[in-house]
Amino acid sequence: MRRWGLLHAGLVLGIFSGVVLGADPDGSSAHPATTAPSPPMARAQVATETPDSVLTDQEGRRFAFRDLRGKAVLVSFIYTSCPDVCPVMFYVVTEVQKRVQAEGRGDVVSVFVTADPEIDSPPVLKAFALRRSVDLSATYLLTGKPDELQAVWTAFGAKVKRRSRGLVDHSPLTVLIDARGVMRYRYLSGFPDAEIIAADVRNVLKSRATK
Repeated sequence: MRRWGLLHAGLVLGIFSGVVLGADPDGSSAHPATTAPSPPMARAQVATETPDSVLTDQEGRRFAFRDLRGKAVLVSFIYTSCPDVCPVMFYVVTEVQKRVQAEGRGDVVSVFVTADPEIDSPPVLKAFALRRSVDLSATYLLTGKPDELQAVWTAFGAKVKRRSRGLVDHSPLTVLIDARGVMRYRYLSGFPDAEIIAADVRNVLKSRATK
C-alpha cells in the first residue's frame, strides 16, 4: 500500500504545483497548463464487446484485440508529445500491470492507442516505451490510419480533437477488458487511481479463474 500511497501523493503534488492538467467538461485533456485540481477518477462498470479492430504496434506489426483473449487488458488513449497527463497515465497503467502480474494472478497486458497518428509512428511509439523501460512483450503501443483509429476511438468512447501539430485534446480514458474480450470498467482521469484499477484487474482475473 505504501508504494501506491507515495505515487498518489506525488500526483496530487503535481496537480497543485501546476505541472499537469485537469480535464475539460467534455472529458478531454485540457491545454494550456492550469493549476486547477483534477477531479476524482470517474469509474463506470460496463459490459461492451471489444471491437474486432486491427491496428499497428510499435514494431510495425498488425495488432488485433482478439489476439489478447484469455488475458486482462488495460487500454489507455495517449500520445507521445502530450505535455501533461499522458506520461502519468502511461506510468500508472504499466505499474498496475507489473504489480498484478508479479502477484501471479494471471496475465495482464497494457495497450496504449495513440490520439495523434500524425506524429506517433511505430518507431516513435517504441522509443517512447523504451525510455520508460517497460516490458514490450506485454505492452503494446498502437497507431494506424486515421479511419482505423477513429473506429477504435469511437468503439471505446474516446473523444479526440487535433488542435495543431503535436497538440491534441483527448479523453483521459482507460478501459479494463476481461479475458473474454468484454469491456468491464471505464476510468476517466488523467490521474488514474492505481489501487482501484489494480483491485478491478484482480477481480477480473479471479472471475476468469472461477469459470
